[in-house]
Amino acid sequence: IRFLLADESARIIENLSKRLGQEEDLTVCAVAGDGDTALQEALRTQPEVAVVDAGLPGMDGIQTTEMLVQYLPHTGVILLSMEAENEAFRRAMLAGAREFLQKPFSGDELVAAIRRVHAYGIRKSGPAAAPVAGAAPTLSGRLLTVVGAKGGVGKSAIAANLAVSLARSCRVALVDCSLQFGDIGILLNVSAERTIADLAANNAVADHDAVEEVMVDGPGGVRVLTAPVRPELADYVTTQHLRALIEHLRRTYDCIVVDTATHLSEISLDLVEMADKVLVVTDLSATGVKNARLLQTVMGVLKVDAERFVLVINHRDGAGELERAYVESVLKTAATAEIPYEPSVVATSIARGVPFVLSQPQSQAAARIGGLADLLAPVGRGRARDQAEPAPTDPPAPKRRRRLGMGRSRGDQATASE
Repeated sequence: IRFLLADESARIIENLSKRLGQEEDLTVCAVAGDGDTALQEALRTQPEVAVVDAGLPGMDGIQTTEMLVQYLPHTGVILLSMEAENEAFRRAMLAGAREFLQKPFSGDELVAAIRRVHAYGIRKSGPAAAPVAGAAPTLSGRLLTVVGAKGGVGKSAIAANLAVSLARSCRVALVDCSLQFGDIGILLNVSAERTIADLAANNAVADHDAVEEVMVDGPGGVRVLTAPVRPELADYVTTQHLRALIEHLRRTYDCIVVDTATHLSEISLDLVEMADKVLVVTDLSATGVKNARLLQTVMGVLKVDAERFVLVINHRDGAGELERAYVESVLKTAATAEIPYEPSVVATSIARGVPFVLSQPQSQAAARIGGLADLLAPVGRGRARDQAEPAPTDPPAPKRRRRLGMGRSRGDQATASE
C-alpha cells in the first residue's frame, strides 16, 4: 500500500516513517511539509492513501483534503488533528476524508486506518461502484425532521408511512434517530446487520460505500438506516456524526425523512435546526397539545421559521378529544394535515410490519399521508405517482420479509402508539 505523509514536523514524519516501515505491506512513496507540496507530490506519485495533518502551513489539511479528493479520487485521505472529534471531525468528513485520527494516536491505530482506507478504495474501484449515467452528485435533498412532544402520538408511524409515500415519486432515505428505542425497523419489518452506530463507531458516516452497505431496502423502495440494536450503542452517535451523515445523504437522495426521539436532546435539536421542514405531530389530548406548545417555544428559541413548521394532527381516540379549532388557536398554527381515527388500519399495519399506505391505500389515513407527501415532495415530484401508477382496486399483498431477530428486545415493546 503506497502512501504519502504530510506533516509540518519533520520529526513526526521521521517517526511515522520508521513505525510504518515495519509493516511489510506499507511503503512511503512521498513526504511533504505543507499543503502545496503534499498536492504536488500526490499528483506525481499517485499514492493509494494520503495521511494529512490538519495543521499544515499554507494550504491547510482540510483544503489539501478537498484538493486531493477532487484531483485524485482514488487516493483515500486520513486526516490527523489535535482537536477533539467535534467540528474538526465534521469538517474532515465533509471535505472527503475517509478516516479521522485525533492526536496522539498509536502506530497500530494508524496502520489499521491505512489498511481500512485501502480496502475501501479497492471496493470503490470495483464494477459495482462504477458511476451511473445521469447521476447528480451535487443534489441537495430536502431534510424532513419528524418530532413529537409526547409519546404515543403516532410520530414514528407517520414518519414511516410518509417516507414510503414520498418514495413513489422520488429517492427517499428514512433515518431512525430515536437512537435508544427506535421503532422504524419494526414498523417496516426490516432487519439490518449493521446500523447508524456502526457508521459512527468507524467514522464512516460520510463514506458513500459504507453508508449504502449499512442501509437496507424497505417497502415501497425507501432506503432505511436503522437505530442501534441496543440502547447503550446510541452513545456512539454524536451531533457531529449526524451533521456529516445528513450532508452526505442530501447529495444522494431527494428527500431524507428523520424520525427523532420524543425527549429533547442535542441531537434532536440539531436535526430541527438543519431541517427544511419540521413536522410536529400531536394528538388532540390536553397533554399532547400542552407539550406541543412547549415544543413550539423551544423552536422559537432556535429561530425556526414559521414557514418551516408543519403541524400534523393525528387522531388517537374516537372521543374525549379537544376541538381542532381550539388546538390551532392555542398553537397559533393551522394544521397542515389531519390523520383520521382508523384504529384497525393502523393496528393491522403495525402488527404486519407493512405501511398502511401500501397495505390499505384506499383508507382515509393513507389518503391524508399521500396529500402530505405531495406538499412536502421536491418541486415537480409530488404528483408523479398519479401519472406513474393506476389507482389500486384491491390492497396489494405485502411482500414476504424476514422478521426481525429478537436480539432487538425493544421490538417487544412496539405498540400501535408509535
